[in-house]
Amino acid sequence: MDLETEFRELSAAETVFYLRLGLQLEVISLPDVSDWVDAVLLRDEAPETLLVELYVLLRTNRQQVLGYLSQLFPATERYTVRPALAWLQQQLANNTGALGQVLRALYRLRLLVSSEVEVGWIYGLAADYERSAPGPSESLQEVYLDTAAFLACYQDYTFANRSQWLYLDAVLEQRLASLRP
Repeated sequence: MDLETEFRELSAAETVFYLRLGLQLEVISLPDVSDWVDAVLLRDEAPETLLVELYVLLRTNRQQVLGYLSQLFPATERYTVRPALAWLQQQLANNTGALGQVLRALYRLRLLVSSEVEVGWIYGLAADYERSAPGPSESLQEVYLDTAAFLACYQDYTFANRSQWLYLDAVLEQRLASLRP
C-alpha cells in the first residue's frame, strides 16, 4: 500500500489512528510503514517528531511500533473505519488476502462500525464462514461472493475521495439493503 499517497492530507492524529488500525487489521505491514517513513523523511526538511521516533523504532524495536502508536494518540478520538473497509475490499479484490484473513479483520471492526446493519452483516458473514470453512472449497464460494458484495459498498471510501463521504454515507444503507439478506 502506498502510505504516502494514502495519508498525504491527514492530520497527525488521523494518520496515527489509521496507521494503527491498518497494522491491527494486517492490511498495512511494518515494511509499508518503514517505506513510508523513509520517503517522508527524505522529502521533508523538517519532519514531524512522530516520523523521527517511528524511524528509530522501526530500526531498533519493530515489536513496539503498535504500542508506540497507541500511546501517541489514545483511542479517545475515533474516526470512521469505512476507509479500512475499503482497504479490505481492495485486498479481497486483488487476491492479496485470503477470505479467512479478510473476515478475521472484518470481525475485528465489528465494534467500530457505525450502524447496526453493518454489525449484522459482519456477524452474519463470520457465521457463514465458520459454517462453510470445514466443508469443500465450493461451499466458501457463496461466502466469498457475499463478502465481496458487502465490502464493495465501501470501495469509494478512500481518502482521495473524502469530499464524497457524506454522500456515500447517505446511500450506504440503501446499498446494504439491496444486498442478498
